[in-house]
Amino acid sequence: MIPTKPSEAIWTDEQWKAIYAEGQDILVAAAAGSGKTAVLIERLIQKVLAPEDKRIDVDQLLVVTFTNASAAEMRNRMAEALEKAIAKDPHNQFLRRQLSLIGKAQISTLHSFCLSICRQYAYMIDLDPGFRIASQDEVALLRDDVLAQVLERAYGEKDAAFTQDEVYRLVDSFTSDRSDQQIEKLIEQLYEMSRVQPNPYAWLRTLPNAYDLADDVTVDDLPFVKDLKKSIEHTLLAARKNLQEMQKFAVLDFGLTAYAQVAAEEEAFVRVALENIQQGSWQNLYDHMQKANWVRMPTVKKADNADEYAKKVAKDHRDMAKDLVKTVKDTFFVRSPEHLVKEIRDMKPIIETLVKLTIAYSEAFKATKLERGLVDFSDLEHYALEILTEKNEDRLLASSVEQDFQARFKEVLVDEYQDVNMLQETILQLVKSGGESDGNLFMVGDVKQSIYAFRLAEPRLFLRKYKTFLPSPHNTGMKIDLNANFRSRQEVLNSTNYVFSQVMDEKVGEINYDDKAALKFSASYTPENVPVELVILDESNANDTSYQEETDEEQEIEEIGRAQQEARYIIKRIQHMMDQGYQVYNPKDKTSRPIRYSDIVILMRSMKWSADLAEEFKAAGIPLYAESSKGYFDTLEVMIMLNLLKVIDNPYQDIPLASVLRAPFIGLNENELAAIRLAKRNGPYYEALKTYLAEDGGSIRVETRQKLEKFMLQLSEWRSAARRGSLADLIWDIYLKTNYYEMVGAMVNGKQ
Repeated sequence: MIPTKPSEAIWTDEQWKAIYAEGQDILVAAAAGSGKTAVLIERLIQKVLAPEDKRIDVDQLLVVTFTNASAAEMRNRMAEALEKAIAKDPHNQFLRRQLSLIGKAQISTLHSFCLSICRQYAYMIDLDPGFRIASQDEVALLRDDVLAQVLERAYGEKDAAFTQDEVYRLVDSFTSDRSDQQIEKLIEQLYEMSRVQPNPYAWLRTLPNAYDLADDVTVDDLPFVKDLKKSIEHTLLAARKNLQEMQKFAVLDFGLTAYAQVAAEEEAFVRVALENIQQGSWQNLYDHMQKANWVRMPTVKKADNADEYAKKVAKDHRDMAKDLVKTVKDTFFVRSPEHLVKEIRDMKPIIETLVKLTIAYSEAFKATKLERGLVDFSDLEHYALEILTEKNEDRLLASSVEQDFQARFKEVLVDEYQDVNMLQETILQLVKSGGESDGNLFMVGDVKQSIYAFRLAEPRLFLRKYKTFLPSPHNTGMKIDLNANFRSRQEVLNSTNYVFSQVMDEKVGEINYDDKAALKFSASYTPENVPVELVILDESNANDTSYQEETDEEQEIEEIGRAQQEARYIIKRIQHMMDQGYQVYNPKDKTSRPIRYSDIVILMRSMKWSADLAEEFKAAGIPLYAESSKGYFDTLEVMIMLNLLKVIDNPYQDIPLASVLRAPFIGLNENELAAIRLAKRNGPYYEALKTYLAEDGGSIRVETRQKLEKFMLQLSEWRSAARRGSLADLIWDIYLKTNYYEMVGAMVNGKQ
């Protein structure tokens, strides 16, 4: 029974329902910025603070998060809530007990939960209790070694599971005569896909069945053809759209009426192909695609006074349509339907061999890890599943451990449920109680944010429940939609909803971006107009003379890459906002203040350009913190110190020596470095430096000589200190004598 929401409650009706609903499995579809984490934590707290007849201990909750950071946040916020409750009721022994149990509460990632199962019950399976988790690099090296050994045994006919002829036929089918790398990739991909299945070997052994076709089977009877037709349909729809765009330009106003007939005929061809996908057979579609014939575009006469820009755009649309149709034809319609079915039948023994090789590789890899006392994250899940179940042929039955967990956990809460895979779902179903209509599984996620399909996450688990669960359930689970957004301004949400309503539907994203999916503005921002902008930096304008009068920077645009162009534009906008004293509104205390650099965040598609961005910001004097993909040791300031240590170890290293001489604490310029090399054109740069200093006469500037003589003296001292003392003492001595530590600390973002 959901309690009545008081009038002063800060929660929305849907959030209140998500906090207190119980009695069945519950799926919360929580959109971005909808307060998902706050709701989840409040639900945990209320489970503990409930009336005496309903309250539960914190260690009776299983909370599965996606990251360790999320788990730590939930644990801390639960502890804070318990401390506040104890402050109001200091003599409550139950609350004090919960605070002492918070460290034992099972709030963790699923891998950590599986690890705890394996540690506790390792004696039940063939697992050394002293195992350790292998690093990714260690696993990669082991996999390469094991796979090479498995293939070597297969080629030498030392494995009874398959003959040498079967292996050679498999290799001939997928590789060239130069390398068997493609077979290695196939085995590893198949192995990875099998590892997210509850029973990997049973799943692998079913794969050849798809190639076992009866004599009367046609392409239309194949189970994957429906999805294949959808894919082809999407491509042809894009081609048709391009041809329709072309037709808009094939009119008298643009002087391109000569294109009209070609555009109409080609659009009609694509339209018929789409009709065959919807209503015809694969044979009909194959026959039609053989008629694809892209004629040469008609010549536009000078008398037509054609618009050259319109002409180019029309041709571009036609070329894109042509490429799309050609791709479909070359990919799917080179072979006749009869030939395709025959090839699928012929593939069955080849796939059987591939499956056998994958199983052999899996067994060998497992044995190697057991021998070394190693496990990887996938092993943790499979070993946990093995502990929780008992095998009866290919069926999984409940073990006593599973029953113990079901009795222990009064509720199982899962965050980011859209990124769960089949194996993880099986484990969760084993530790929860009841079915969907009377269970204790609480799932939170947003299928629109499912980005881990490449890690074999299964968002369709979420989608199935979203489509079958009901807001007011009867014999099923409960569905709750949280789409009120408390994070963003109205303008941001309007733009986001507009874009996604155009591009996301059930065909493309497996979910319709309808009113339930759209983000609803619920934040308390001031109602001012802050438009969302799309800025396009046009590289073609770099050589446009009309832009030359603006600034010298436009003339340099060819010399900098796209990352620098974007960075410089962003810098201009930031500087303008700072100069104008742009006001930032805080919705929590409803006050405004001038913008600070720390109010601004730059989101990037990837961190590939982060170093270039950081350099531009540094040059502009704007403090920037970036999670650089290059890492700490690749930053310029650290590389200079590393190069100095290399020179101290061995001065006959040209590039590190040149880097040090160019460093701020010595400060030679390019001309001085070139003069040193001219002193001795051949040989190590260190010898050239000594020759340069030994020269008589006034060819060396006094200032340059002083810099170099001081460096050579310090280098001698540091080389001596390196042999006698510790590395830490040497580095600190370098900092003191060069003032490099203070120099770097005084730079923009020096603290970082």
